[in-house]
Amino acid sequence: MEWKYSAQNAVVAIAPFLGYFLGVVLRRVAFPGKQSLPLGRQIVLGIPVALVVIAVFSPALRMTSSNLMAFLMTIGLLIEHGMLLNEPVTYRLSRLSADS
Repeated sequence: MEWKYSAQNAVVAIAPFLGYFLGVVLRRVAFPGKQSLPLGRQIVLGIPVALVVIAVFSPALRMTSSNLMAFLMTIGLLIEHGMLLNEPVTYRLSRLSADS
């Protein structure tokens, strides 16, 4: 990793997490469900979910890091996953912690 590419590498590393959690916030603010957890709890419980989702997308992120349109499409998919996947999974995680 060369120093002149450090800003681009930081964006490639941080943008997927920002995109995923932007999807979480959008879902919570715009389309809250009946069993929605508070936003802070969704974000905290969503950290392991985000790590799993972003790990699956990491090969695509690496291949698209030099192509802006493909990279933005991949970030858009991560936002979608944050909107659709996070709420049911964090609800189940909270139920698991409440049952134990």
